[in-house]
Amino acid sequence: MKKIIYGASLVLAVAFASCKGDAGLSPADLEAKVNTMAAAKIEAINAQATTDCEARMTTEVKSISDSLMKAKK
Repeated sequence: MKKIIYGASLVLAVAFASCKGDAGLSPADLEAKVNTMAAAKIEAINAQATTDCEARMTTEVKSISDSLMKAKK
């Protein structure tokens, strides 16, 4: 029984000690990582917006030109 308690105590002590060492990212590293992720997302959103705008422009210009052609006749 003493061996089980001793073993469990040792495992818990090692587990607790290993959790204390987590330093995480420095503020500069964290800001750099956030900026990189934000730049990638902004680039993807801009590409999608450009594609959507070009598709809409084609549709709108065609309908306006058709309307002008009908009005001219």
